[in-house]
Amino acid sequence: MVLTEKDIKKLEEACVKLSEESKVRHVGVINKLGKLIAGGLKEGLTPTLEDNKVRMMYMQMQLDFKMRQELDDLLGTIDYISSRRTKQLIISVPIGENLVLITAEPDADDKNIIKRAEALFDDITITTI
Repeated sequence: MVLTEKDIKKLEEACVKLSEESKVRHVGVINKLGKLIAGGLKEGLTPTLEDNKVRMMYMQMQLDFKMRQELDDLLGTIDYISSRRTKQLIISVPIGENLVLITAEPDADDKNIIKRAEALFDDITITTI
């Protein structure tokens, strides 16, 4: 599936709105190949990871999601995946073939962030060209 410029703009706007949450550090949309197509690190913050590690994390998150989808027939589809580490909260929310990847401070409220992400991204209809 190829996204139109209009689709990418809608995704970008949703990323910016979600990144306004105080403890959110990064909101990005990753395509099925693990490439960032919208969003990114909140402006003014210092990255926790080097660029090559960020790209590796994007691919890892997409691979993890695809592997978990193998159980969709038995367990149902994935609403979100949340991982709380000592230094960072990592959340991924599927949107079509893409993932919204969110990182936040470890003490952030994951339920609120997920609820807001779903509200912002669920209404985005992606077209194909």
